[in-house]
Amino acid sequence: MFDLPAFAQGLTLGLGLFICPGPKDLLILRQALQRRPLSELLAVGVGSDALLIFLGISGVSVFLDEKPLLQRGAMWLGVVLMLWHGFAATLRTVAPQKDVSAGLENSAGKNQRLLIITSLFNPVAWMDTVLVIGTVGALLPNHKQFIFAAGAISASAIWFLTLTLGARYVARWVNQPGVWRYLDAFVAVVMIALALYIGSGLL
Repeated sequence: MFDLPAFAQGLTLGLGLFICPGPKDLLILRQALQRRPLSELLAVGVGSDALLIFLGISGVSVFLDEKPLLQRGAMWLGVVLMLWHGFAATLRTVAPQKDVSAGLENSAGKNQRLLIITSLFNPVAWMDTVLVIGTVGALLPNHKQFIFAAGAISASAIWFLTLTLGARYVARWVNQPGVWRYLDAFVAVVMIALALYIGSGLL
């Protein structure tokens, strides 16, 4: 039987968490502005959230709570990943491309792999999906957990659909070197600030 309150709980919690941009959101935004296929971006964005949510509900969140060293190691790996993204964005700010879409076709596979890695191994995603949504869902009765997860995954789908369609709409005005320079500067600040904030909490 469909449990509307459990679905609404997952949907509301998911929307509250997902609308705060993290490393994956910024990378998807950049690739959407570069006119990458929206189906690919949605598949990775929503699919990775779904996988991590189910991992959290199935008990990974409890397992990580019992293995603090493993949890800290995974978080430090994510911090390094975010720093790498931040410094890469800094380099693009200092030496921006004249044509932001140049070489896009040739780098499609590389961009896809980078997006998958960022989606699955950044600490912001793990905190939102595994530790928060997963923990809340794991506390529900078994027959409500799947419906709760469906609500949270629907929130992910709504967020990424809005993000990618919005990016596609404004791409005609954004795809200029000067605008991309400001966007990359914003990405650099957010990535490095998140990395330093999370890293300081691990010390």
